[in-house]
Order: sequence, then C-alpha cells, then structure tokens
Amino acid sequence: MKNDILKMLANKAKNRLINKNLRNTYSNVEVKIITKNDDNFYNKVKEIMNEETYVCNPLKRLMDEDKLMKLDARGRERYLLETIEKYQEARRKIEKENSIVV
Repeated sequence: MKNDILKMLANKAKNRLINKNLRNTYSNVEVKIITKNDDNFYNKVKEIMNEETYVCNPLKRLMDEDKLMKLDARGRERYLLETIEKYQEARRKIEKENSIVV
C-alpha cells in the first residue's frame, strides 16, 4: 500500500517534469469565454425568467456544452463562475427593468 502511494507520487512528479515546458506555454494564455455585452446571453436569461414552468438548472441551458468539454478542470471552473456572475447580473437587470415597467 505504501509502495503504491510512493509510486503514484513519483509518477506524478515525473509527469510534471516531462510536461514542464508544455505547461509553461499554456500557463500564460488568458482565455476570455464570455463577453460582458452579450445580447444573446441576456435574451436567453430573459426567456428562462419568462417561462411559466420552474427551470431547475438555468446554468446548464446557458453554458455552451462544447466549450465546456474542451476545457481543463481549471478552465471549467472559471467558465462556470463567469457564467454564474453573468447570469446574476442579467437577472438583476431584468428584474430592475420589470419593476420599472410595473
């Protein structure tokens, strides 16, 4: 058991050394997935809010599944958090518009 853990740690370290140069080339790349002024996203949020049935998971409908599957774990997390933030902003804006109209 102890040997297996040591082997696993040694393999991880070896892989980090082998992939060091590859990781350095990608670590400085900044990917912007969601733009701040996305009317299509805003319209989707508006559609979801105007539906008569309860939407269980609106984020799943708002996120692009293809983009999500192409990202690594860190990228997926960032994409999810950015989508949540953008969803909340759009929702606040829509609620504010609706309260002014009424």
